[in-house]
Amino acid sequence: MGSETRPLTIRRATAADVETVARLHVESWNVAYRGIMPDDVIARTDLVWRTAFWIGRIANPEWPVLLLEENHHAVAFCHMVSTTEPGVGEIPSIHVLPGLRGRGYGRRLLDHALAEFRRRGIAAVTLWVLKENWPARRFYERLGFHADGGARHYPNTTVPEVRYRIQLSNRASAQ
Repeated sequence: MGSETRPLTIRRATAADVETVARLHVESWNVAYRGIMPDDVIARTDLVWRTAFWIGRIANPEWPVLLLEENHHAVAFCHMVSTTEPGVGEIPSIHVLPGLRGRGYGRRLLDHALAEFRRRGIAAVTLWVLKENWPARRFYERLGFHADGGARHYPNTTVPEVRYRIQLSNRASAQ
């Protein structure tokens, strides 16, 4: 409706942001995965667990955790990594605060991450999504991702995941 007036910024998360990223992750999980992921798994992934989980990832100098802020308040994050497949990157995590979904934050953050992958010469990007997480699957499909046939279970569960892929260039290594 009207012009964009909210100041949005995307920056690399720092050690000072570890608890913020963990909080966003926990809040997102508690809503997005309820009814898909077993309740005991959701309960185990609390703020203490997620904070420990993010310390090393945010400290990694090679691959960033990107933080999207609106009016200097963190509302979403995205983690970028490489894969063992040459020329292919991965997004292991992208989360938006539940009450703010559908407002373009995820798209903006993902567009930024894909531009960074392109800048690094990455030809394709993959991500894993819970098979029954239809809102997320539709989101990725609208942005050009497609299920590529990869399947696995979320670690230490029987919850199925499917792999999505987007081609960033025409290099043969991306397929």
